[in-house]
Amino acid sequence: MTIVVAASWCLAIAAIAIGVAALLVFRQPLPALRAMLDLFTAAGLLRLSVDMSWTAVLGVVAVIAVRRVVTRSLTADLDLSGPAVSSH
Repeated sequence: MTIVVAASWCLAIAAIAIGVAALLVFRQPLPALRAMLDLFTAAGLLRLSVDMSWTAVLGVVAVIAVRRVVTRSLTADLDLSGPAVSSH
């Protein structure tokens, strides 16, 4: 195992730990999920720098696509469920 692969595993573990910690501290799923998915993306890109296969490329693309879909849907859900602001 190379140092880059080990670093990508450390980032993946850190993603889970930071995601859970952010959820416990902020009590909001969106910032926690964003932090976790950003670190998963970084881990995937590190892994991609070592393994330039189509499987690795598709893995990184999948993580980025999931991040975009999940954060957009959560943002839309939170915007709709927020308190209504009157213009009076």
